[in-house]
Amino acid sequence: MKKRISLLLITLLFAFSGQKSWSAQVKISGKALDYANQSIDLNIYHDFISEDEIKLGTIKFNSSGEFNLTIELAETNLAFADFDGYHGMIYLEPGKYYKIIFPPKRIQTDAQKRNPFAKPEFVWFGISNPEKDELNVRIGKFEEAYSIYENKYFDQIFANRNASLVDTVKQKLDQEFPKTSSIFFEAHKTFRKADLEFALHQGKGAGFMEAYFSKTKPEYNLAAYSNLFNQVFMNYFNNLVNNPKSQKIRNFIDSSNLVKLDDYFQKELHFNKELSHLVLLKSLKDGYYNKEFSKASILKMFGQIKSPEWSRYEQETAQIIRKSLTWLTRGTNPPAINLTSLSGKKVNFSDYPNTYIYLHFTDPKNSICRQHLDVLKTVASHYTGKLVIINIIPESSGFKNESEWPGIFATTNSNYKEIYKVKTYPISFLIGKDGKLLLSPAPNPIDGLDRQMGQILKSDYFREQQKKNSPAVK
Repeated sequence: MKKRISLLLITLLFAFSGQKSWSAQVKISGKALDYANQSIDLNIYHDFISEDEIKLGTIKFNSSGEFNLTIELAETNLAFADFDGYHGMIYLEPGKYYKIIFPPKRIQTDAQKRNPFAKPEFVWFGISNPEKDELNVRIGKFEEAYSIYENKYFDQIFANRNASLVDTVKQKLDQEFPKTSSIFFEAHKTFRKADLEFALHQGKGAGFMEAYFSKTKPEYNLAAYSNLFNQVFMNYFNNLVNNPKSQKIRNFIDSSNLVKLDDYFQKELHFNKELSHLVLLKSLKDGYYNKEFSKASILKMFGQIKSPEWSRYEQETAQIIRKSLTWLTRGTNPPAINLTSLSGKKVNFSDYPNTYIYLHFTDPKNSICRQHLDVLKTVASHYTGKLVIINIIPESSGFKNESEWPGIFATTNSNYKEIYKVKTYPISFLIGKDGKLLLSPAPNPIDGLDRQMGQILKSDYFREQQKKNSPAVK
């Protein structure tokens, strides 16, 4: 009897936690000699709005290029890995074994690695000896056929918006890929064909919303769904408030009334609850960057996302999005990283209270960084005792400060490139006397740091004079 009760409790826990199935092992193996002794992280997204990455595991190649990885998955997920300028992708199903094939290795120059505008090449991992009904094989063949039709009829569909041609292409795809027993593959086909329909009227056609979104549950792990969703609901608040009949929407947003917005989406727009919440999360994220809306109002609504109306997953997603929006923004605490000076002494921001700290990520081996460091000598001489300079350099640089550049030179074992979003050198931040970020990012030495510091200290001086001249408050 106790065992039966325990099983019932476990079942209920999974039901309420939103899990769709029991987790099962996924085994991955293969051999790629070109990647010998390399390690590559395999990730999934927590959700397709924040695109916050969750590491599934690390593929570790031995000296012969062989690798084995076992992970736990509760449901089918699109996994990906970023390496050597590639964005490799593969759908993983619980309980399956994959012998994957890596693309040919290529060597990136330091300049290519540092380029913040470089976009990775999207590739699908190959699978050795797959079954004919394997999900990735099915999707791959469908995408190949889809691309042929898309390229052939691009102008007629996307420029001329030929509705009859869209119907023809959809019929051809249905003939080539008849219905299968794979729910996931059938959903992929549905939303990829919906992309063609979206091209005709940008999702504003009669029945489009009902057919693909309003009456269906969100497909959280399906890339075809997320791509279409992000197109249909891009800057959705902006679209709503520019409708003459929707002044109340603007009032709801300006007054941070999330409950009213949710009620409007469900009752007036006929969104199901899950869709309403998903659209609100994306709209809040997009709205934060839109000058039409108050950032404070948007952030206040994130704070209203809580139970019982919002699921735990939705609450977690809201917290992730809010954190990403406010990360490294002025007035927030600078993220902590472990710093060690060249002499081996620990360096903490708290060691310098009531002082401006210039956090300067630089690489002395880089010629441009050296130019900035040369100029930093002049800047430092103007603000002695008022500005602490911390130069953070790559740990493997083997650096000695023979040029006598100013400030503390330190290394870190923290992932500073991710924490401080360092994509290229140099990049700098100014921490105010209150210990919070004041300039994020701050000007680099050549790009106006001296002038900016002068203005800041001048403002400090005037504030101090005002305090001295103001009558004491009784």
